[in-house]
Amino acid sequence: MSKPRIALVVGNGLSISFGYFSKLIHQWNTQQPLSWNIKCPQREDLLLDNLPNFKRLSDAFPDLPDFDIFLKLQDEQICKSLDINIKNCQIEARHYLTIAFSNFTVEQMNTFTKDWVWFRWLKLHRENITCAFSLNYDLLLERCLDEINLLYSSLQLNGNNYGIPFVKPHGSVDFEITGISAPVSYPLNGRLDMNDTPIYRLKLNELLYPRTQPLCIIPNEKNKYQNFQWVRKANNAFNQELKSCTHCIFIGISYFECDRPEIDAIVDSLPRETEIVIANPAPPSEFLNKLMDRPVLLWKSANGPVDDNGNLAALKDLTTGNTLRKCFCKSGKSYQYCCAV
Repeated sequence: MSKPRIALVVGNGLSISFGYFSKLIHQWNTQQPLSWNIKCPQREDLLLDNLPNFKRLSDAFPDLPDFDIFLKLQDEQICKSLDINIKNCQIEARHYLTIAFSNFTVEQMNTFTKDWVWFRWLKLHRENITCAFSLNYDLLLERCLDEINLLYSSLQLNGNNYGIPFVKPHGSVDFEITGISAPVSYPLNGRLDMNDTPIYRLKLNELLYPRTQPLCIIPNEKNKYQNFQWVRKANNAFNQELKSCTHCIFIGISYFECDRPEIDAIVDSLPRETEIVIANPAPPSEFLNKLMDRPVLLWKSANGPVDDNGNLAALKDLTTGNTLRKCFCKSGKSYQYCCAV
């Protein structure tokens, strides 16, 4: 039998899982980034106070969840009624999210531990992971791959340019554009957005500084970077790997309407026999409907990829390393996750 070939598709649920494990969730809830007291780089005043359009929008809806406020930012009429320049507000939101999640990432790295169940699962399947796709701004998955010595490439100019394809189509806290020299300070002294240039990767100690152009798709915003060179090339390499994947695991994907074209494109690129794993305590019903005619495994434990006894939910035979045998019922699922349950 052959070895498993696993694609990873990661959403905010992975960061939430680590947040609960590390206790960071109490101070750094990734569903409430506007509640974080983010200071201006190298200053003590709050960053949000230096982003007038974005602050006006957030102050106008004090009782709304953060992601609903970001949704308001996509409505030109609402912004106009608040005397907000929608383009400037979107740029300010990108700056806020980039610096906010940079601070969050530093905290993640400071509290990272190999005891976390998702890290142990990734380590177990190190030789089987062939490609990765992350909708997150933070560097949690990258840290895990670094720790298990699995090389990856997002096609940054200063990257290694080999290893498994790693797509971050919504941007990342460690991405910066090239070819434009424009020092940035807050309040913003200039506004750059949507310049399609090559990117380079910042080091951890470089994250808490303003970006020339933050690369950060706003929550509830359709992906405006999908045709950018660094997304398109990485996506092409990722899609090529999907063609031979035996498994694709979706970790903490919310399946928001704005993200569905990208998620659906991944599903549609997978072979019909690929086992799809949904790792989510509350899998979105719309996503399950999309997968109705596919072999789907549901991992709904809030503790991560473990069974009732705390054992890792392996996608391979732990003795031989081979792919698990398919169930005799012809569901397309592995026997131990189908009729053996």
